[in-house]
Amino acid sequence: MHLYTSFACERYSVGRRMMKCWQLTALVVVLGWVLWSTPASTTAQPSASLTGIVTYRERVLLPADALVVLQIAEVTPAGTGGRVIVEQTFATGGAQPPFRFNLRYDPSVIDAGRVYTLQGRILSGGRTLFTTANLIPVITGNAPRSDIQVVMGAVRGATLPPAGSELWLVGVALILGGIGSAIHMIRSIWRMREATYR
Repeated sequence: MHLYTSFACERYSVGRRMMKCWQLTALVVVLGWVLWSTPASTTAQPSASLTGIVTYRERVLLPADALVVLQIAEVTPAGTGGRVIVEQTFATGGAQPPFRFNLRYDPSVIDAGRVYTLQGRILSGGRTLFTTANLIPVITGNAPRSDIQVVMGAVRGATLPPAGSELWLVGVALILGGIGSAIHMIRSIWRMREATYR
């Protein structure tokens, strides 16, 4: 009788452990299915963007390492750019303006009752070469969100080579090329004359 009771108790204990194991497995499966079936869009941040071009008035060349920095900022009561909402930096890679931009921002941080401005600068070697001097209203009210013209002005003291100054290199290359061709032609004629008199 004692052996039977012990055996029965053991079977009951094993059965309970197996039931708990199955319950835990079922819970893990259900949680995994819920996480897998949750759409990704519920966690994605909404976004909007400003588009346009960046340029400057001066007829000068940018260095190859130039960087363009654009910011959306709140306009302060004093009429200047204040808290920065978003910033974007991109390398020019030796290209010259105009530069097209697509500046993304989170519309949920925008207050329709406030004024926002697009401001920017062009840097090289840690120095600011160009910057926006005037406010460029964007986003709220009737302000634009596309085809925005960001025209910067040169910072005082910034020196850059004038546009077209690289043409002298082309001229020198053409002159040297012409001299090389003339020398080659003279040598060819000289060899022909030598061959004729032999």
